[in-house]
Amino acid sequence: MANDSDTDAIYEEKSRHHKAALLIGLICMIVGLPLWWKTTQVYRVSLPYSDIQELSAAKIEYVTEVEVIWAAGKRPESLLSLLTTKLKTKLGSSIHNKLSPTYRVSARDALSPDLEKIRTASMSNLWELFPSQALNKYNVVIVNKPGFPSQPIFAPHNNIFMTYNEADAHGLTVQINELVKNMMRESTLIKKVDTAHGLTKQRPDKNSMRSLSFHSSYDLTFTLIIPEPELVSVRWDIQGGIRDYLSGLRSSLQGYTSLTVSSQVLYLSNIGVKPKKTDDFYYLQEQHLPHIINSMESKLGSHASNNPSLNFIVYIPTKAQSPLYLNDKTDKRVPTNSFLSPRWGGVLIYNWDTGSINKTDPIQMDMHSIMEVFVTQIRLLLDFPLPNPNDEFRVIQTGSSSLMQWELASWLRCRCVENISKVSNTLKSLAQLLEEINNIVINDEIGKQVEEAVRSIKKSHKSLMIGQLQEAFVSSRNALEASEKAFFHPSLLENLYFPEDQKFAIYIPLFLPISIPIVSSVIQALKWFRQRKPKQD
Repeated sequence: MANDSDTDAIYEEKSRHHKAALLIGLICMIVGLPLWWKTTQVYRVSLPYSDIQELSAAKIEYVTEVEVIWAAGKRPESLLSLLTTKLKTKLGSSIHNKLSPTYRVSARDALSPDLEKIRTASMSNLWELFPSQALNKYNVVIVNKPGFPSQPIFAPHNNIFMTYNEADAHGLTVQINELVKNMMRESTLIKKVDTAHGLTKQRPDKNSMRSLSFHSSYDLTFTLIIPEPELVSVRWDIQGGIRDYLSGLRSSLQGYTSLTVSSQVLYLSNIGVKPKKTDDFYYLQEQHLPHIINSMESKLGSHASNNPSLNFIVYIPTKAQSPLYLNDKTDKRVPTNSFLSPRWGGVLIYNWDTGSINKTDPIQMDMHSIMEVFVTQIRLLLDFPLPNPNDEFRVIQTGSSSLMQWELASWLRCRCVENISKVSNTLKSLAQLLEEINNIVINDEIGKQVEEAVRSIKKSHKSLMIGQLQEAFVSSRNALEASEKAFFHPSLLENLYFPEDQKFAIYIPLFLPISIPIVSSVIQALKWFRQRKPKQD
């Protein structure tokens, strides 16, 4: 009896032992593994990958209205209808595989009040005719007025005035097509798309290399450098110059981009380059100019800002190097005595009368000549190239730095198309990166920015399709900011370089010593119960 009781006790002990092993193994399988998998899983917010793919493949469609106004007297009866058909076909021809322009062309005879205004108008008030607030509409006015220039005229309000030269419908179509696309800067539009998509095969032109890419804000710094303050006293009314010559440009860009302006005066600094000397003056050649930038840049100071900065420097030469002039590559004197550095700013050398050293009155600087140069350079750096008057057309100037309506329209269109292309490429690259590397964390902030970029770029596409340039540009700007925030989010780099084999290298030393006893105990328990079952049977 004693042996039987001992055997039962041993059996019960082993049974509890093996049951405990099975329970521990079951707990590890049901609770431990899912818990470990959940706690070590990388958090990834779902992104609209299908929308991103569609946007990257979609063409950019924009609508432009062109109205031909006939104010040249008698005409063939079918001229306007034939001109409308031919011009619509000519303007709507394919220009790029990423662009899909739509032109709405109409033609009409000028009304009697318009004919009277044209008859009494002069070059000084021609810009007052046919005012319009629609940025996507262009008026082509065909006149036959004695004394009117033979060259076409670009007026501020998206108007083109051209003298009728007895051309037929085909000849007028060719002329109007070239003028409208010139006013819209279509060639620049194509280059913006090619650059954004990396399709540029040839060397970039000067305008592309010179201007800055779009940013929501720019920092402008005006600096006056006086190397010999003990010899010369200067009155520099930079605040008045900015107010009088730059306020027009800033107001034209209000709502689209902002210009933050600051100024400073540096003493006891020079250009760091020794100019060449002639009998009457000193001069610097074109190859010396990069060295001037390097020497001055280290003395301009720095400020904490994420915005692109543009520097505009006025340098007063020393008495020993006055007067100082700049020569171009043909060794001819530069009329403005200034030069522009692409995507950096400009430098102007301001010569002064060295005979006024002993005078007590300070030198009054000519702010008109200074700001005239700087405003021109700012326009070039911000991608507002001034049209060069030539034999093909003339431009009516407003006399201020404010943008003409057709300048603002072409800039908004180019920047909008550029932003859309950049956003599409940025989102596509981000989506490819996140799909290829599963270890990258996609947090809620990144998902929110991507959603905002996709939503804004869709809105920009729709606005362009109905001709709302301002709304399309603002939406593209918001999309660009959101896409860049998502792409450069710091959390994307936390687990970027953490491959799968390193996970095994970390987890095996941790779990192997624990898992071997548990697995072996479960196996032994299963074997023991299987052996006991036949015996019981």
